[in-house]
Amino acid sequence: MNEKPTGEIGEHKVARLPVVAIVGRPNVGKSTLFNRLVGKRKAIVGDRPGVTVDRLESECGFGAREVVLVDTGGIGEGTHDVMQPAIDAQVEAALAVAEVVLFVVDAQAGSTPIDDAIADKLRRQHMPVLVIANKAEKPGSEVEFFRLGMGDPIAVSAAHGEGIRRLADLVERVIPEAHGDFLSDAECNMLASVAVIGRPNVGKSTLINAWLGRDRMVVSDIAGTTRDAIDSTVPFKDGTVRLVDTAGQRKHGRLSDIIEFVARVKAVQAFKRADVAVMLLDGGEGIVEQDMRLMQLAQDEGCALIVAVNKLDLLTSEEWKYYAERLNYRMRGMADIPVYRITASRLKGVKRLLEEAVKAAGRNKFELGTGPLNRWLTEAQETQHPPSDGGSLVRLKYASQIGSCPPSIKIFCNRPQGLKTSYKRYLEQSFRKSFALTGVPIRFTFSASKNPYQTDARPSLKKSAEKRSGHKKSHQSDKRHK
Repeated sequence: MNEKPTGEIGEHKVARLPVVAIVGRPNVGKSTLFNRLVGKRKAIVGDRPGVTVDRLESECGFGAREVVLVDTGGIGEGTHDVMQPAIDAQVEAALAVAEVVLFVVDAQAGSTPIDDAIADKLRRQHMPVLVIANKAEKPGSEVEFFRLGMGDPIAVSAAHGEGIRRLADLVERVIPEAHGDFLSDAECNMLASVAVIGRPNVGKSTLINAWLGRDRMVVSDIAGTTRDAIDSTVPFKDGTVRLVDTAGQRKHGRLSDIIEFVARVKAVQAFKRADVAVMLLDGGEGIVEQDMRLMQLAQDEGCALIVAVNKLDLLTSEEWKYYAERLNYRMRGMADIPVYRITASRLKGVKRLLEEAVKAAGRNKFELGTGPLNRWLTEAQETQHPPSDGGSLVRLKYASQIGSCPPSIKIFCNRPQGLKTSYKRYLEQSFRKSFALTGVPIRFTFSASKNPYQTDARPSLKKSAEKRSGHKKSHQSDKRHK
């Protein structure tokens, strides 16, 4: 039950994996079970209903079978909750593609009318359904769920891991064989991983839905609708692109809810998996410090960065001119971030934006041989010499690339501690301009070059000194003897 890494380039055609959907009323432990089966804390877990809104998907194994496991929002409760229709729609979408359903009930709370309604709905799906009696630490607490008429309930405790092995074995038995739908080699070729970031309610989910051509994400006027970072893939030219919709970001001081805090942590995790981040701004709102912190955070995590200003239909030409001036001023000192204009709800500019995101991801994977790299280093020093360190000359001797995503360069010099911040910034700008790495963060490390003769020189000097000292003592002894 370990999660498979995603985004690997396939050498052969592979069958589409069967889908196993986890459904049930709110707060019965669906996300806890999802995390237990996947093997890591990927779904957000909270002790209040409605925490899971979007479908959360992950590839995982049941014995020798690989599946796509889908966690869903709770069904049925909170009829006065304005989010409930959106949650129900997501569950319907999961059931539309599922081959197996894990129907989770609460063994501690017992059977409820909502469980009966869900069971009646699932019986009409004509697919394998396993009733999972979660929180069944007390022996026999699963017995009353026989009345649902959906076979023997399976007693588990997702929080403690009890009964999970038996559940995995049963799931493996009911998973249907792959049904002949195959991905081509080109579809297996993951060209880029793109994270869409921004403050709540700027249109991140609308943008991803526009790229996908379907309603993959819950879209709502309520800020913070998307709480989990969810991966999707979209065909692009000769391969595919992974899209990551991150949870809406809030200021640190407003993270009174632990769920929002965990969502922010997951956004950082998304940055670590992404090649490029698309910073989405609302054209109808101003640019705030939180936007700048989020852009800096993405680059600190090694993402290339591009900016997209959404909802441009809300701006006149004069308003856009003022907005662009303010944005350029706020981004001064950053990595020459390119800016694009879109209206995601009307599909304006979204195709070009995806193309530019893939290009930026390619730039972030930049690799350079030692020869061209050191020619650049020589030219950069000739154009602007390093400032002296207290009167001592600072020399940059040679460089080597030690990583990509982002490009990481190690430079050997005689006095690394003497390099001023302003000169390091000059090197970064020179490197980015020389190799057309717009929007890409550059990592430089500076190391003192080792003198190959240093180790041997010291003993020689010591022996020479001892020889001179011994000669002097011998001369003094001969003089006293005379």
